[in-house]
Amino acid sequence: MENYNPKKIEPKWQIKWEEQNLYKAEEKSRKQKKYILIEFPYPSGSGLHVGHCRPYCALDTLARKKKMEGNNVLFPIGWDAFGLPTENFAIKNKIHPQEATEKNIANFKKQIKSLGLSFDWSREINTTDPKYYKWTQWIFLKLFEKGLAYQAEMPINWCPSCKIGLANEEVVDGKCERCGTITEKKIKKQWMLKITAYADRLIEGLKKVDYPERVKTQQINWIGKSEGATIKFKVKSEKLKVIEVFTTRPDTLFGCTYLVVCPEHKIVASLLKVKSQKSKVKSTNQNSKIYNFKIENLNEVKKYLKEAKQKSDLERTDLAKEKTGVELKGIKAINPANNKEIPIFVADYVLSHYGTGAIMAVPAHDERDFEFAKKYNIKIKEVIKSEIVKYTVIEKSLEECKKVLKKFGEVKVLSHNKDWGDFFEVSLIYKNEGKFISFLKNHLLPEKISGAKSFYADSCRTSNIIVFNRKKFNILNQDNLNECKKYGHAIGIPNEQMDIDADVYTGEGININSDFLDGLETKKAKEKITKWLEKKGVGKKAVNYKLRDWIFSRQHYWGEPIPLVHCKKCGTVPIPKKDLPVELPYVEKYEPTETGESPLTNISKWVNVKCPKCGSAAKRETDTMPNWAGSSWYFLRYLDPQNDKALADFEKIKYWMPVDFYNGGMEHTTLHLLYSRFWHKFLFDIGVVPQDEPYQKRTSHGMVLAEDGRKMSKSFGNVINPDDVVEKFGADALRLYEMFMGPFEQTISWNTDGSVGMRRFLERVWKLFQETKNRKQKTENTQYERLLHQTIKKVTEDIDNFKFNTAIAQLMILLNEMEKQKPLFAVHCLLFIKLLSPFAPHIAEELYQKLKKPAFVLEGTSTGKQNSKQFKSIFEEPWPKYNPELIKEEKINLIIQINGKVRDQIEVDAEISEQEAKEIALSRKKVIKWIKGKKVKKVIFVKGKLLNIVI
Repeated sequence: MENYNPKKIEPKWQIKWEEQNLYKAEEKSRKQKKYILIEFPYPSGSGLHVGHCRPYCALDTLARKKKMEGNNVLFPIGWDAFGLPTENFAIKNKIHPQEATEKNIANFKKQIKSLGLSFDWSREINTTDPKYYKWTQWIFLKLFEKGLAYQAEMPINWCPSCKIGLANEEVVDGKCERCGTITEKKIKKQWMLKITAYADRLIEGLKKVDYPERVKTQQINWIGKSEGATIKFKVKSEKLKVIEVFTTRPDTLFGCTYLVVCPEHKIVASLLKVKSQKSKVKSTNQNSKIYNFKIENLNEVKKYLKEAKQKSDLERTDLAKEKTGVELKGIKAINPANNKEIPIFVADYVLSHYGTGAIMAVPAHDERDFEFAKKYNIKIKEVIKSEIVKYTVIEKSLEECKKVLKKFGEVKVLSHNKDWGDFFEVSLIYKNEGKFISFLKNHLLPEKISGAKSFYADSCRTSNIIVFNRKKFNILNQDNLNECKKYGHAIGIPNEQMDIDADVYTGEGININSDFLDGLETKKAKEKITKWLEKKGVGKKAVNYKLRDWIFSRQHYWGEPIPLVHCKKCGTVPIPKKDLPVELPYVEKYEPTETGESPLTNISKWVNVKCPKCGSAAKRETDTMPNWAGSSWYFLRYLDPQNDKALADFEKIKYWMPVDFYNGGMEHTTLHLLYSRFWHKFLFDIGVVPQDEPYQKRTSHGMVLAEDGRKMSKSFGNVINPDDVVEKFGADALRLYEMFMGPFEQTISWNTDGSVGMRRFLERVWKLFQETKNRKQKTENTQYERLLHQTIKKVTEDIDNFKFNTAIAQLMILLNEMEKQKPLFAVHCLLFIKLLSPFAPHIAEELYQKLKKPAFVLEGTSTGKQNSKQFKSIFEEPWPKYNPELIKEEKINLIIQINGKVRDQIEVDAEISEQEAKEIALSRKKVIKWIKGKKVKKVIFVKGKLLNIVI
């Protein structure tokens, strides 16, 4: 018997599939399309590691199955090859970025092909190809034409050693990723894209797409839409100046006791230039006050500003770190609500590009402000009293509970839930908070209530009611409620509400110490103060976004040239479409310049051109685009990669878009996804694409860690090269292990033993199928037949749901059973290898071709007699379908619960009725033991699964 030899089998079929153009998508087809997309790889010098292979194998599995299901599948591949990593690699290794890119791509391509992935290589793209970036430049010009691309002075991360600006992702722990030097902030003119103009649409569009909730949440949080008001605070200085802040809580304005501005705020720069001057200003009581309009602690402020420049945005906003700041002594702001003077601080936890770069601090109602105020001994003024929401379980009467609560304030019934009996959500607005807290503290239960999980004696009991603080036990479940009801009615304070001993209250409630806002609930107080601010001319209603416009230019060499020229007569002028692409010139010196400008500034022949508009002498823009540019629209170019008239034909876009399945890393689910959605919506607005969302479904894979549990890194020496695994175990074994190692979305460590196990599994498959010689195609074993069809159902559904590990586990179960079958029927062998083929395509193709030989006549194949010159792949076979009647179980294990806890289980007929199940359960000894002397309130029956007895 021939042994399993992947080194012989796998290259053979990889060549054959490529010769036959097996994976080439059809240009014109009536089939249903399936556009399956991976994030195209960045071809680094280190090549692939096994972590990269995980998403490739997963989407390849899906693509192969969809093809067998009769779809027109597009599964393309390309290279995201511009950007700083290649430039860094080139500088370090003394090799030109172009040459480095070509070598890296050749290596990646060889590695990818060794895995037998079903990419349509006829559509291969490369972002560094002028034929490709011509259209990246064209999109930029359209953005410029519509006023969405502009220049502005912006603070950037600056490496003083490399003399370059860095994106946030290029700064690691406050240091330059390239050389390790501590970075600082520098103001520089940058090209910007106005993504903020699309902020609302980027949020609204998430309602149309199938993304994981955590991905949607990341997108929404990054955009950070918030409604509130802008408020102007006058500043006492040489001349009256104004600091404008944005706040979502204008109702707390009377509690503002200081302002905080970012180190880059224009007011700071302005005040640093003010010369010492004293002035007498009359106060409201006619007494003269002396104001010193110069910053009294100038050296202290300058020292702080210098330290702040060396911190990254991530360091500055880290919630875990202690907040630092310095007061601008001698300078005061005026709270417009009460005309009181308040101090101004500079603090690096406020960023220039968030809001207005300044905040009003209300320490009684913001934890960060409270921490800062305590540290610097600033006044804390309470202006909101909490409205604490209670959860109440009623046994007899809602009125009895309300009667107790009415002693402390106004009671409102908010909702009524009957899932756990009568469950009311009640709000209490205090009349006397002190009295209520005293009530809680004076009636604390001395002991833990027995049997109630996570339920401790931070509770009080009086009359026929229990009030407990849920801060310390965040589970409010059936057990807790049942236990509480032994003592009386139960009311719980939700986690997010105020602890009775808390110093800060951040929720909504009732205004106090707020003049004309006193007694108003938060919503009404916001409305009233906003109208008052507008009337006084010191504020207005506003919407703010955390999202900032996209800094689009880089002072690097290895990127797409920005297709603009600067003319003294005409200003900034776009390059005409007919002259695109503006090609990146080949240069010997591509290292950063001493001035921090792009290396392109030194190429005078390239820089000095004539203005396309007036013909006068002009200069090209020398900044290049970021590596995000080419990746923001690449999925469209796959549809029509050779088109030189448009980025892609509209009819092809209409047929293929949106992408049906798009997978990538979680690290790209914020910025890349946001940027590409923004570009697509813009292209929709100008009529280039027929829909405004590019991806219908987004999935994300978990990272593959090294065997030592750390991230794979050359510096750790723990990188696992897929070439080594393929050489030792074969590509199919690697592919199977990548899919079997754990849930696809979870991070997991590599284990070489897993590859060993997959190789053994394939050897068992090979051995079993070598022995298959029986032509019979029917079996009397109904259990075995049922398992076959259950496997079809599970593998089919699991692949669609990205549950690859459980699909493979089911195939292992089926293989175990097939090894017991004597004889083994060829039709079942064909079924098995079809189900295995998306995971392990090479061995499946080899066994399929053997099964097609004239010795076998199989159901499901086109013919047993084929011309030897003809080739029909297993991937041209139809995907198996299961018989619904054959997947039904005759017997099941019925789980028996009492109050939601498993107490027993019993094997019963799968079609057992509720009444029959109830009678059997109530007669069981284990059940009788638990319900003896108790009243059965109700029985919950879930057919085929469980019966829950509520007592």
